[in-house]
Amino acid sequence: MKLMLVEDEYLLNKTIRSYLSSRGFKIDGFLDGLEAIDAVGSGYDLFIVDIDIPEINGIAILEHIRTLYPHTPVIMISATIDMAMVTKAYTSGCSDYLKKPFDIKELELKIKAFTHSVDKIALGDEIFYEKEAQQLLYKEEQIPLTSQENTFLLLLLDNRGRVVPNEKIEMTIWGIDNYKPPLRQLINRLRKKIPVDIVENRIGEGYIIV
Repeated sequence: MKLMLVEDEYLLNKTIRSYLSSRGFKIDGFLDGLEAIDAVGSGYDLFIVDIDIPEINGIAILEHIRTLYPHTPVIMISATIDMAMVTKAYTSGCSDYLKKPFDIKELELKIKAFTHSVDKIALGDEIFYEKEAQQLLYKEEQIPLTSQENTFLLLLLDNRGRVVPNEKIEMTIWGIDNYKPPLRQLINRLRKKIPVDIVENRIGEGYIIV
C-alpha cells in the first residue's frame, strides 16, 4: 500500500513516516503543498494531508486529489478547531479527519480501516476488483482474465481518473517486443467479459477508468 503524507512539521512528518514504514507501508513524505501537488498523480492508495501547510493549503490539495482520484481515501489532519474549516474538508471530499495532537497508532487504525476498501475496488453495480488477489468479481463470481487483460485492468486502476496513453499501455503489456497486436483486440475481449462498460476510450489519447 503506497501512501502520501503532506505535513509541514518536520519531526512529526519524520515520525509518521518512520512508524508507518516499520508497519509495512510504503510512504512518501512532503513538507509543503507546492512539492506535494506535483506528486499527487504518482499512483497513491491513500493520502494523509495536513490542512495548515505552506504554499498550497491542504484543502486545495484535497480538491486536486479528488480531480484525479474520486474514490481514493484521504485522511485530513490538523490542529485547527475551526469547524468551518473541518466542514470544508468534508464537503471537499475528505474520507476522515484526525485532530492534532493524536496517537500515531490511531492514525494507523484509520489507515487499516480503509485497507479493505482500497483492496476491493467497486467498478459498478456488483462489480469489484480485488487488487491483492488480482481477480475481477461480478455478483461474487470470478470473471476469468488473461494475464494481459489483468495487466491492462491493473494499470488503469492504478491510474484511476487519469487517461493512460496507448503507448504506455502497450509498453506495460508487451514490453519492447517488435510485434504488438492491436490494442483494440484486447479491449474488445475484456468488454465482452464485463457486463458493464467500465473502460472509456479517449480517442487520440488513451484509456481511462473513472
